[in-house]
Amino acid sequence: MELYEGTFLMRLRDWREQYRDKPALCCENKVLSFRTLQEQAEQAAAVLLKNGFKAGEKAVLWGYNSIEWIIAFLAVTAAGGTAVLMNYGIRVKEAGALAKMVGAQWLLYGTTAATMHDPSAPETFAAAAGIATAHCQPFSFLQERSIDSAEQSALLHAAAMMTHPHDSQVIIYTTGTTAEPKAVQLSAYSILNDANGCYIMLQQDIGDSICNALPLFHSYGLLILFAYLSCGRTVYLVPLLKPDKIAALLHDHVIDDMASVGTIYEMLTRLPHFSETVASHLNIGIVGGGFTSPTEMMRLEQFFQGTKILCGYGQTECSPVISVERADDPLSLRAHAVGHILPGLDVRIWDEQKGFVRQGETGEIVVKGYCTMNGYYGRSRQEGPFDQDGWLHTGDIGRMIGEDVLQLTGRLKEIIVRCGENISPTEVEQALLSIKNIRSAKVLGWPHPIWGESIEACIVWEQPLISSQEETQIAEDILRQLRQKLSSYKLPSHIFFFEHFPLTTGGKTDRRALLLQLEQRMTGCFHR
Repeated sequence: MELYEGTFLMRLRDWREQYRDKPALCCENKVLSFRTLQEQAEQAAAVLLKNGFKAGEKAVLWGYNSIEWIIAFLAVTAAGGTAVLMNYGIRVKEAGALAKMVGAQWLLYGTTAATMHDPSAPETFAAAAGIATAHCQPFSFLQERSIDSAEQSALLHAAAMMTHPHDSQVIIYTTGTTAEPKAVQLSAYSILNDANGCYIMLQQDIGDSICNALPLFHSYGLLILFAYLSCGRTVYLVPLLKPDKIAALLHDHVIDDMASVGTIYEMLTRLPHFSETVASHLNIGIVGGGFTSPTEMMRLEQFFQGTKILCGYGQTECSPVISVERADDPLSLRAHAVGHILPGLDVRIWDEQKGFVRQGETGEIVVKGYCTMNGYYGRSRQEGPFDQDGWLHTGDIGRMIGEDVLQLTGRLKEIIVRCGENISPTEVEQALLSIKNIRSAKVLGWPHPIWGESIEACIVWEQPLISSQEETQIAEDILRQLRQKLSSYKLPSHIFFFEHFPLTTGGKTDRRALLLQLEQRMTGCFHR
């Protein structure tokens, strides 16, 4: 595969020359052509620069999926800055702390649950992040001002001279095995080439349009955006991932393809008239954000009546895709594997004692190539997942089937993946332990038919409990307190009380034994 050595701005200009007036983006009945997208993004970049933005600065993007969000992303990177992608569902103070962690100087925002509830939320966010009031602006700020074309060209040229394709121009937060989130630094080089690798793998399969039902602040949502725009397809956006809205969009616009998490596909199958509105015309459905069981894959494909369900595998640190399935792969392969390695990537299986293992043997998946990140912000390369030879260790366990097909068999990490969101058990445990009378806490993931995994909290309570009614009341009070400490998607589905946790001979919590006890407790439980 020939690697692209260009910036986001260069790619934007390529699109204009190749596709001109073809529709590029569609969201809530607003349509932008490739030509207009380029014009508006460059104008927005010039507005930023004219208002004091400097190459190398960081701007947080905070808002639901929208065309304005994409223009802001392209504007920040065209201005030579770094776009810091923030989860639109995160608590305001938590978002401010994350932005402060990377030294963000600007906040560009749209509509979020927080801004709908409290119009002053952006100012609260900016204050928590240490961002100046003048640098806290809505997305509309970038489109409301016009700049003389000569001045615009001069501003963009000066910024372009200070921007390199390998610069860290995107920061995306991912949860590690500790409570502290990691800020993954990605470049135009890693993202655009990863998108190109996906396109090469799927070019025989994809249609003329796609519903991108993934958050743009996720690396996978961003990847799908660039993969489809780069080959001249039209990308339809949904501001919020609501199944009924997605189904209506797919039906009304007769969209060919869709990308989302397994949760959304499952929810779509439960809608009235699903067969007529969604399944009857969808070409391919790309699934990301967690592992799909073979049974679930086969079930989805049966429900979607001829739609090819394709899984991919990756992680944010790899921009994010490492492998993807093809539509001509038999269902038996697609149900048990996660696809073909992208062209040009070196992916191997590593064992601590044996080193690189042979085909068919199990070990940790390690990656080297164009997709890997520049590192975690504020940490040395030695503190990251790279070894001394430059291999990125994913923390996932798998094996190679044939020459280039990857199969996952488990995780080294204890991360819980709920609806495509990575959740650190440690973070939830620390929140629990800050509550009075909780002596010990262990948080585990549990298989969930819709979400992939649910969050289950096991606690040791200081005081003896008399009745199940008392347990229920205390559990409700614990959840009430957790809502003040955690974002809603991190809240446990259930809270189980233990007199003590099972221990290993070394005196540590025996996670395997605790899982067996949790299995008994989960019997008959309804998921929240």
